Amino acid sequence: MKKQRLDSIRKIVGWIRRHPVSSALILILFVSSILMTQRMTQRSRGVWSEPLKRGPIILSVYGIGTVMANRSYQIKLGVMKTINRLYVKEGDFVQKGQKLVLMDQEAYFAPFAGTVTFVPFKQGENVLNQTPVLSLVDLNDRYLLVSLEQQGALRVLPKQKVRISFDSIRDKNYQGVVDSIYSNEGNFLARIAVVDLPARILPGMTGDVAIAIEEHPDALLLPVAAVENGDTVWIRKGVGLTKAIKIKTGILDRDLIEVLSGDLHEGDKVLIRKQVGP
Repeated sequence: MKKQRLDSIRKIVGWIRRHPVSSALILILFVSSILMTQRMTQRSRGVWSEPLKRGPIILSVYGIGTVMANRSYQIKLGVMKTINRLYVKEGDFVQKGQKLVLMDQEAYFAPFAGTVTFVPFKQGENVLNQTPVLSLVDLNDRYLLVSLEQQGALRVLPKQKVRISFDSIRDKNYQGVVDSIYSNEGNFLARIAVVDLPARILPGMTGDVAIAIEEHPDALLLPVAAVENGDTVWIRKGVGLTKAIKIKTGILDRDLIEVLSGDLHEGDKVLIRKQVGP
């Protein structure tokens, strides 16, 4: 048996010596076949997307908005006074005109309905001038203030629509509109008017803000993760091989991007490759 194997090897070696050109061609074909198989395996390594659909896509500028109160009131004194009597405590809701505090027999009243948020002194204590005695905030009249990067701020305009969400209530989005945009000490700020915030969203809380810059209502939507080198996707139609095609893309909305042109259609599936190869 061993002798037969040796004889077979000698015959193969002899044939290679007698036919060097043919042997080289066979070797090249063999190596090419292996490389082609590796490339095809590499191309197909990934997951197929869901069938592509058409739908709306919105280009947005994103930021973190801080809830602010439109109306607040603070009692500060010009001269030192003594607190004769406190009529409220922190957390109390008061009506407009309700008595708040009596100091040196002078009474101070609420200028609007709101919630008392700050009372640092007790009855009988002396208060120095320019020291806050009491703060009152209207917790129902709020807006959002968003700090933007310069590039985003250049695209934001009054009356643009805004979508707002909060971490603790992700199942609900709130609608707003850009009221104004301005700069302050090198910061670019957008003031967002919003009317449907629930009472539990308090001044000082933060939310995710998406300002709609441009909207296309009927776009072919493609997963961003499927796009390679900015203009290439891999597809397979029917039972054919996976192949790369060139596309032109439009606006981007986080995980989705608009397809403007290319041999890609509604219902196609694209390959989202885990490792990108040649």
